[in-house]
Amino acid sequence: MFDKSLVHLFPFNGEFFAVDVNSGSLLNLDDATYFYLEKLEETDSKEEAFNLTKEKYGKEIAQEIQEEVNELIKDGILFSKPPKYFESNLILKSMCLNVAHSCNFGCLYCFAKKGNYGGSDALMSFDVAKAAIDYLAKNSPGREALEVDFFGGEPLLNFEVVKKTIEYAKETYKDKNWRFTITTNGSLLSDEIENFLFDNDVSIVLSLDGDKSVNDKYRVFRNGKGTFDLVFPKIKKVAVHRAESGGYYVRGTYTHDTLEISKTVMDLHNFGFKYISLEPVVTKEEDISIKKEDLSILKKEYERLAIEYVNSQKDETWNFFHFNLDLEAGPCIQKRIHGCGAGVEYIAVSPDGSIYPCHQFDGIKETKLGDVFTGITNKELQEKFRKANFLFNKEECAKCWARFYCSGGCLANNYVMNGDIFKPYEIGCEIQKMRIEAALYVAYKLRELGIEVPTTQLSEKRDSVK
Repeated sequence: MFDKSLVHLFPFNGEFFAVDVNSGSLLNLDDATYFYLEKLEETDSKEEAFNLTKEKYGKEIAQEIQEEVNELIKDGILFSKPPKYFESNLILKSMCLNVAHSCNFGCLYCFAKKGNYGGSDALMSFDVAKAAIDYLAKNSPGREALEVDFFGGEPLLNFEVVKKTIEYAKETYKDKNWRFTITTNGSLLSDEIENFLFDNDVSIVLSLDGDKSVNDKYRVFRNGKGTFDLVFPKIKKVAVHRAESGGYYVRGTYTHDTLEISKTVMDLHNFGFKYISLEPVVTKEEDISIKKEDLSILKKEYERLAIEYVNSQKDETWNFFHFNLDLEAGPCIQKRIHGCGAGVEYIAVSPDGSIYPCHQFDGIKETKLGDVFTGITNKELQEKFRKANFLFNKEECAKCWARFYCSGGCLANNYVMNGDIFKPYEIGCEIQKMRIEAALYVAYKLRELGIEVPTTQLSEKRDSVK
């Protein structure tokens, strides 16, 4: 009767919730209803769940709860049946241009091996960048909106190529709606650069791990000195410049010894940043990797952050990326059964023009798909990535309650940690699930407070089931 892949129960900050996986219905339950569903989950028997509820709450309440749960099931709000799924024909729509295999920082956790991806320092030529834009435009049939992410290393080390590439794309392919993003450590930002990016609607991701004490643990120059004092004023200036338009995220990374994420996120908010993201490091390096014993700490941290986040919205609305859940107006399930599209919808191009499934595979020779001059030559590998992007091709994902929120997780993380793009990174999955629970709680509480949350669907029944 109780299929954990269809309904997920979770307590949060003294309240009780149930989320229906297929419909997206989010229910806030009283303790008696939660108890009944919890016992139904444990015993897989309606009769036993009813009897246990009767013993604790009395026959009348137990009967009322059972009738209501049956009604919710009948209405498709709980244990709703899954629709038919099929693998979509994924078509290229976005590209990461790794314009710099070089960096002026020496961040200790850098997956790109301090910017050069384990090779020699290199900058992408404009000829390669042009060929990449041509490849994207000509291999995305039916796509009007195309996305280009400038990445590194530090992409602003090659700003002239970034600038010329944006101009080339807009002038050459005027029938396309180009969306550009750049990820930078902030050290080379200037008024000239920011004005160009802003005027050309280039979104910007700014790397900052928290306050000075947190940031300077790992985000350091090549000589080991901290970077906060240099980058903070520049990042702040960009945030002020974009205060009304948005178009930026301050993105941090946390590690085994910087787990106080609630404080870190609130510090970033209190610095005046309105758009914030904080990601766990993904590495096998023992000193800094997130470990299983860290998960209980992180669960409390995400709960604390969710509570503080809700309370702070009463004064001023702001955005923590991982508390964004699109349950109402967002993509249909058919779209959510596919991952990020790495290797198919999304590719990365290295400075020499080589094509990889995404920026995190850059430099891993066995994952090279081809190049921008001759196209995709390793069709077999691309087909493997196509299969891996369909979450039901991953056994653990197919049964997971969180499958339609994460769409099967990160293939690069799977590869780095398990050597297999089909095998989910377990710790990453656990973090993802605790973030989703926190996000569901946030969505419910903001709705309750009357703060508009257009991405939330909440089913309302009697007082015990909101």
